[in-house]
Amino acid sequence: MSEWLPPCLRIAGAGLLLLALLHFPIARRLGWGKDAAKMSRLNATVFHVHSFFICLVLVAMGLPCLIEPGVLLEPSRAAAWGAWSLCGFWSARLWCQWFVYKPAWWRGLWFETAMHWFFSAVWVFLAVVYGLCGALQAGWLR
Repeated sequence: MSEWLPPCLRIAGAGLLLLALLHFPIARRLGWGKDAAKMSRLNATVFHVHSFFICLVLVAMGLPCLIEPGVLLEPSRAAAWGAWSLCGFWSARLWCQWFVYKPAWWRGLWFETAMHWFFSAVWVFLAVVYGLCGALQAGWLR
C-alpha cells in the first residue's frame, strides 16, 4: 500500500498548486470582482486578503507533497500531525461541498453539476490520501 502513496502525494501536490492557480479563472467566472465592488472597502479588502491566503495555503500544502512526499511518509510525530490535520481539513471541505453549498446552486446546471461532482471527487481523493498517510504514521499500514 505505502508504495502507492508517494505518487499519490505528488498528484495531490500538483493538484493543489493547480487549484491555487485556478482561483484566477474561478474568480472571473463567479464574478468575485463585481461582488467585491459592491462591498464596503474594508469587507472587499478582507475578502481579497482571505482569497490570497487560501491560495498561499494551497501552495504551502502542495509544494511539500509534490517535491518531497516523504515528509508525510517517514515516521515522525510531525508527519502524523500533518497527515491527520490535512485529512481533517479536506474531509471538512468535502462536508461543506455537500452540506453548505445548496443543491439549487448546481443541480440542473450542466457545468455547475460537473464541477460539484469533480470537486467532490478531488476532496475525497485528498482526504483519503492524507488519511492513508496518517494510518501509515499510526502503524495501521505497512
